[in-house]
Amino acid sequence: IALITFTATDETLNSVSSTATLTITDTRAPVITRAAASQSVRCDGNGNTEAFSLWMDTHGGALATDSCDANLVWTYTGGTWTTICGNSKETTVTFYAADACGNTSTGTTATFIIRDSTVPVITKPAENRTVDCDGAGNTTALTGWLSNHGGAVATDACNSVTWSHNFTALEPLCGATGTTSVTFTATDDCGNK
Repeated sequence: IALITFTATDETLNSVSSTATLTITDTRAPVITRAAASQSVRCDGNGNTEAFSLWMDTHGGALATDSCDANLVWTYTGGTWTTICGNSKETTVTFYAADACGNTSTGTTATFIIRDSTVPVITKPAENRTVDCDGAGNTTALTGWLSNHGGAVATDACNSVTWSHNFTALEPLCGATGTTSVTFTATDDCGNK
């Protein structure tokens, strides 16, 4: 704001003055020059906090300009996580740029996605097992071996693991003896197996 006095003087040095106030206002909002971009990252098992923080700190890559203010302040709305599967999740955020006069840009919206596309890792393979015939089909030993997935162990950095197998029946050998070959499969909460 500036108070300015204007003076008009004629040839005989008679003068008259008038005072007016010049006010410079900023009513224009910042302009988004580059929209926020969605980002998809591989689940790291720890919530991908570093990648998400960087994405938020850079406003999803959005840029804005303002002809009267170079120091814009960014805000956002949203940010609620929605589960996709297991620990895979996503959040949608709208970013806004505001100048010092309180003018706020239109929003730019993007989504941060944590995906699990990695299969579980079998850290210990299933082991063969031979048992003496008990005359009753060895169902206890067979059931225990199947439910323990043949002793196999699997890990998954992002989700829990569920085991399944393809056992249907023993192939008879001689008398009450038999054999079978079983494939054990480790599947995570997102269906990677």
